[in-house]
Amino acid sequence: MEQQKIIDELNYYRAQKITEMLYEQGMISFVEYDKLTELNRESFSPLFADLLPKTLEKSSNQS
Repeated sequence: MEQQKIIDELNYYRAQKITEMLYEQGMISFVEYDKLTELNRESFSPLFADLLPKTLEKSSNQS
């Protein structure tokens, strides 16, 4: 695997973890969470992006 692909994978993982923490703490809504997840995938091109669901199955009672 190329070095840049590894870096992109790590950056995606970090960005997604931050996005999840913001959502879990109620700092962003589910819609914002979903948009950020999409942007993370576009920005960092995770290796298995095609296998990831387009929208995420998070409980919408947290917002």
